Amino acid sequence: MNSISGSIYSVLSALNTYSTAIDVTSTNIANAESAGYSRQTAVITEKLAADGSGYGVDVSTIKRAYDSFMTAQLRQANQDLGKSNVEVEMFTAIEQVFTDSGDTGLSSAMSDFWNAWQSVVNDPSSSTARSVLASASDTLADTFNNASSELSGISEKIDDGINETVGEINDLVQQISDTNQKIVAMEADGLNANTARDNLDSLVQELSSLVDINISTNDAGQINIQLANGKPLVAGTTTWTLATEKNTTTGLLDVTWVDSEGNSNVINESISSGALGGYLEVREGLASYQDQLDELAVNIIDQVNTLHQNGYDLYGDAGDAFFSGSGAGDMTFNTAIMDDPGKIAAASTGGGTGDGSNAEAIAELQTSFLVNGTSTFSDYYNALVSDVGAKVQSAETNNESVSNAQMFYTNQCLSVSGVSVDEEMAKLVLYQNAYDAAAKLMTVFDEMMQTLIATMD
Repeated sequence: MNSISGSIYSVLSALNTYSTAIDVTSTNIANAESAGYSRQTAVITEKLAADGSGYGVDVSTIKRAYDSFMTAQLRQANQDLGKSNVEVEMFTAIEQVFTDSGDTGLSSAMSDFWNAWQSVVNDPSSSTARSVLASASDTLADTFNNASSELSGISEKIDDGINETVGEINDLVQQISDTNQKIVAMEADGLNANTARDNLDSLVQELSSLVDINISTNDAGQINIQLANGKPLVAGTTTWTLATEKNTTTGLLDVTWVDSEGNSNVINESISSGALGGYLEVREGLASYQDQLDELAVNIIDQVNTLHQNGYDLYGDAGDAFFSGSGAGDMTFNTAIMDDPGKIAAASTGGGTGDGSNAEAIAELQTSFLVNGTSTFSDYYNALVSDVGAKVQSAETNNESVSNAQMFYTNQCLSVSGVSVDEEMAKLVLYQNAYDAAAKLMTVFDEMMQTLIATMD
């Protein structure tokens, strides 16, 4: 290569190279606080002629700072935190249902109910004692109704959460597929796709907080995503979706994976992490608490009714059913007794207005082992409350742990891909000086050429 033209070409390549390096460094500085941005580096290499001699420099690639191992660890932490956040929120809501506030709540209502029976035992003919018992009985039924209704409300909230999360998953899956396609198109045109890859990583991290996934990369550098059970969500630019449908047996929402032919496959059992896994797990616990609440209500209904119907009221008539209902949700106090507390069957024999022996038998149910043959009503309820409290405490402890882990891996990723403004400013000065030196050299060549041309004239 001609020495003069070669020198000019070398200077020109330096101008282009350091201009690109300045642009890359400036972009880093501008995005220093941008979430999900990975630091980029212009890799400068020597350009070689056919004979192997050097004749300038070039930006061979713009490298993206990225640690696949730490990114995978962060993805796992996001899955755990997504699940934990849901568990804390939902179990805390469940705990509020069973927490007595002041003199309200199921524990207080049961205590007032049994105390009211004892007052009737002390004075069976007292209209005041009977009215207080009728009011306490109605309050007890209402409190069971309210607790059941609140649990049902939480169940509906969980269903809403499941539907919303499935919708978010499907949206992210489509965005990931679109970004996969964009990256391939950009790189096929020789463009830098680092920003698109940053966006892709952010989408995958967001998806991991919703459901447990496995990641792989295909030959084109695109992200493939599978559920924990191996069902695909993204393969390059091809996508699959999730859906929900009500189970005809349980009445609960099932999460389904839809295949390419539109067939739905229930995948509840294979979802264990992310927000979706959290909703499914809390739902199992909620169903258990609803069952236990129903069992407590049914035991009170059955035991009180059996004794009450064996007694006699102030009019000498046999007692009616005191409560009705098949569980906590529809437990109801007998309106006839509410309207006329004289119909409370406190006596064991007809015609004895001063007889409170049947009322005493009912009052003694409070301390009898009637639930599962091992627990009193209060013990059974207290165990239920304690279990909910333990779940909340465990969820909060776990949440703190996984939050710390998520923060640790976030910081580890930032230590690799984050931007140090000080370091970038130092690079910027270096590249600007190199560019200025090349520009001055180009000016010298220009002056030399002008002088040469003038001489030839």
